[in-house]
Amino acid sequence: MKYTLVLGIAYKKYMNNANLTVYVGGRLIDTFQIDQDVTFVRQDTVISLLDETWYRRLDRTRWLERIEHLRTEVDNVHTTKAFGESVDQLVPKLFKIYEIEEQDLNGLVEIKVDNSHNDYNNGFMKNNSMIRFALIGLFPTHFVENRGEQLMRIMKRFDEYGKRAKIEREGNPRFYCSWPCVNDFYVRLQDETFGKNGLRTSSWWIGGNFTVEIPIKTKHRIKYLSLSGAKKTGFFEWGDHALILATCKQLLNIYNEDQRSNSTKD
Repeated sequence: MKYTLVLGIAYKKYMNNANLTVYVGGRLIDTFQIDQDVTFVRQDTVISLLDETWYRRLDRTRWLERIEHLRTEVDNVHTTKAFGESVDQLVPKLFKIYEIEEQDLNGLVEIKVDNSHNDYNNGFMKNNSMIRFALIGLFPTHFVENRGEQLMRIMKRFDEYGKRAKIEREGNPRFYCSWPCVNDFYVRLQDETFGKNGLRTSSWWIGGNFTVEIPIKTKHRIKYLSLSGAKKTGFFEWGDHALILATCKQLLNIYNEDQRSNSTKD
């Protein structure tokens, strides 16, 4: 069985390009550069990017209404949150998409970032090149066939039964595990001068040279991206980013292309 790995990336450039290398199970998947600022899709256009077929057929138009409500809140107060971030930063303009064989999904997804560009001088720093992994997801490729039908049906099932996966993790024993997107990940910094190794979320901007590490685990015969340090997990809940993965028309087009490892900019 084939799986699809999706990385949604935003970038604030200072001076030089960012260099990224992606490994899965220690195997090199891709290496690429980002040579310009990468921002987010305007929140008032997000709904227009989504294929509404399965929202309507599955009687889940309220999920679209939820995204529209988030947009309205942004317009009114400019501070509303989704996954700990402002919702006008829900969909980045750069996606990297990889199709990977199931047998190769072992160990860790690692994203090595070379991006140590700043004007640090004598204890002060005004400008810093920073990157943000706003969306990281993994799912069986056939889940997004027919306009994302199976992925949407699975999310409906979770929604109906209210199944939420409580997990045990060191230092914070009660967490909810998100699928098919991972909400947080471990960051190992090359230099801890401006920060410490540890967990980051999809809302964090990260500078310097570092490696993102995400464990790959199996539950109900499905490979998934786990929370770092998780000892025990059930199965699962999902958030707004899952809707983007399942129904964003740009992503659906790329899933169906013969050539993988693509990016899309709006």
